Amino acid sequence: MATVLVLVPLLVVPLFLFFLTARRSAPRGGRAARLPPGPWALPVLGHLHHFAGGKLPHRAMRDLARRHGPLMLLRFGEVPVVVASSPDAALEVMRTHGVAFASRPISPMSRLWFQGAGGVSFTPYGEAWRQLRRICTQELLSARRVHSFRPIREDELGRLLRSVAAVASAAGTATTVNLTEKISTYVADSTVRAIIGSRRLRDRDAYLRMLQGLFSIVPGMSLPDLFPSSRLAMLLSRAPARILAYRADLRRIMDGILQEHEDRRAAGEDDEEEDLVDVLLRLQKEVNSEFPLTTENIKSVMLVIN
Repeated sequence: MATVLVLVPLLVVPLFLFFLTARRSAPRGGRAARLPPGPWALPVLGHLHHFAGGKLPHRAMRDLARRHGPLMLLRFGEVPVVVASSPDAALEVMRTHGVAFASRPISPMSRLWFQGAGGVSFTPYGEAWRQLRRICTQELLSARRVHSFRPIREDELGRLLRSVAAVASAAGTATTVNLTEKISTYVADSTVRAIIGSRRLRDRDAYLRMLQGLFSIVPGMSLPDLFPSSRLAMLLSRAPARILAYRADLRRIMDGILQEHEDRRAAGEDDEEEDLVDVLLRLQKEVNSEFPLTTENIKSVMLVIN
C-alpha cells in the first residue's frame, strides 16, 4: 500500500505537466511555426533523454547533428531549441537573419534574478541595447581600458605564484598543488579588482563569496527553466528560493559598493586608477539619452562582466 501511495504522485505529476505543456504549446490561430525536424522525443521530457548517461552535452549534440543534419529542433522539457551546428547554418542564424535572432531569450530563473534589468545580455535588441553595448565596447572593454588594468593582473599573478611557492615550502618535499583552484581564484580576484577597485573595499570578500554561490546555481537548467509555463515546477524547485536569497544579499552588497564609490568621489579621493564602477557612475551622469543608465543597469553590467 505504501508503494502505491509513493508511485501515484510520480505518475500523476508527469501526466499533469504533459497535458499542461500540450495545452500551452498548441498553435493559436491555426498557424504553427515552421521549425526544422529533429530526433524522436519523449512526452514531457522532450529530448533530454539523449543527454543522459554522462555524455558531454556538446558531444551529444554533435552525434545528433550527424544523424539529423546541421539544423535541427530539440525540446528540453517544453522549451524548443533550434541547434545550428555547421558554418553555413550558423551564418544564416547570426548574419543573414541576425536581427531576427538578436534578442536573447530569458529563462524564468534569469528573469527572477534580473527582474526587469537585463543589462546587455537580456535587453531586447534596439536602441537601449545598442547604448549598453556601446558603453561596454568603448568604455569598459576597450584596448586602453584593458591595458590600464595590467598592474592589477601583474599583482594578482604575483600573489598566485607566491601562494604556489608557499604550498611547496610548507610541504618540505614534492607535493601536488591544485592549480585549477588557484587559477580560478586569480581570475576571480583580477576581475573583481578591475570592476570594484582595490582590495581595501569593505565588501570585496563578501562580494566574491556571493558571486561564487550565484554562479553555482544560474548556469544549469532548473525545473522551472524546463517547464516555464508550469506553476507546479516553480513550487517543486528549490532554485527560485535560492536565487532570491542570493539576489537580496548580492544586491545589498552592490548597493554598499556603489555607495562607497560615490562617497569616495564626493570626498575627492580619486588618486587611484578608475575602476569599472567608477566609469559606470561617471557615465550615469554624463549620458543624456532616451535610455538613461540606471543603477540597476550598472548592477547588471557588473554581473555580466564577472
